[in-house]
Amino acid sequence: MMTTTVQKLAGFLHLGRIPPLLRSQLEAEGRILYLAEGIVETAVFRDFRAPGAYCSHRWIAFVGFLVLSQKRLVVKARFAHQISINIPYEDPRFHKLTFKATPKMLSVAFDASLQGPGISGQLEVRAHLPDVATVAAILQRVGAQVKLME
Repeated sequence: MMTTTVQKLAGFLHLGRIPPLLRSQLEAEGRILYLAEGIVETAVFRDFRAPGAYCSHRWIAFVGFLVLSQKRLVVKARFAHQISINIPYEDPRFHKLTFKATPKMLSVAFDASLQGPGISGQLEVRAHLPDVATVAAILQRVGAQVKLME
């Protein structure tokens, strides 16, 4: 219920939308296979270190978007901080992402160094989606290993 309320509020305030420039870039690369905007995302930081920041375990809620195009995965979560995944399927780092799917959530876990130089630890982004099975099927078609959980 809270997720639906947050998504309605995000839609009303135009939060978590894909920027027009990024949308046009993705469309130029080919068809967009899946797009969810204004979704609730949570990030879990484990043993996270960045310039001026450290946390052994922290959880933060975001509003963002998730896009699967014919060529890449893009996840953007933003609130006071920003987490961004923009990685082509053929990039070797894509196969280092750990995907887990539950009936209402897709989890993407990865090494925090993907966020930039001087950053270490583990990050997990949990996207609360209405149709996780569709997203999991698309990810599997593009070569990702998705662990399906109950």
